[in-house]
Amino acid sequence: MSRDAAVSSSPSPASAPAPSPDRPLSFSGWPSLSALATVLGITASRLLRGRRLWLFLLLFAAPAALVLTIRRYDNVYDAANTEHVVVLVLFFQAVIPLSALLFAASLIQDDVEEQTLTYFLIRPIPRWMIYAVKALGGALVTSVLASAFAVLAMASARWGEPGHDINWLIQRAGYVAGLVSLAVLVYVAIFGCLGLVTKRALVVGVGYILVFEGILANIPFLLRYGTIMYHLRVLSVAWLGLDPSDWSIDLADAPSPTTSLQILLGAAALLLALGAWIFSAREFRVKTPEGN
Repeated sequence: MSRDAAVSSSPSPASAPAPSPDRPLSFSGWPSLSALATVLGITASRLLRGRRLWLFLLLFAAPAALVLTIRRYDNVYDAANTEHVVVLVLFFQAVIPLSALLFAASLIQDDVEEQTLTYFLIRPIPRWMIYAVKALGGALVTSVLASAFAVLAMASARWGEPGHDINWLIQRAGYVAGLVSLAVLVYVAIFGCLGLVTKRALVVGVGYILVFEGILANIPFLLRYGTIMYHLRVLSVAWLGLDPSDWSIDLADAPSPTTSLQILLGAAALLLALGAWIFSAREFRVKTPEGN
């Protein structure tokens, strides 16, 4: 074959076949930001609609309503005691764990029931990241709601006292919001794992709240160091200037605030990673429109 024939036999750019529109696109390995935003949006909207939203609002508003009732009918109103009992005990020891349990125990089951889990799983997102975005997004929304009502309850208890003006409220609100966010994050991580390993997550979760955070956290014994509430109280003493004797905390034996903060963040990270791993390894029976 001559040199001219060899050249003429090669396809020209005009005659080269066009790429097929059905050819799959290569995936870069990075998750789609729009897909992550969709997961986050569906999780947040589920928290902010219907009966669940009203249930959360009732839970969060109950302490503020209780404070106003005490102020109205108590003959000798004790603002410090009311703040301690209602905000620092009732809100942190009951309201926050229960709200986190109601959200996290059905973190994945809600998607199974509403048939959105299949949609998530076919998106270009790693399975572990689906769980992480749902857990962190739900914790963020819950923290914002809980922080707002915790500050409202605190302001209702202290407002009008000498030295408790708007500047005090702003400074105090930042610390309270930090404590609330930490508590919500750790409890969501705990109850999220619980919802993946048992169908009785609500029952087991309530038992955990009563026994560990309600009883063991209040007993000055070694086991209290393993509770979330104890480390939150250590931080409350440091950040809010509370009396440690109110919690039976001996500062000489207690961990430093930095240590307690590291323990809470470390526990949250470990449990979130465990939940993401369980979610990645587990198979789910997904409902279909035909009911199969």
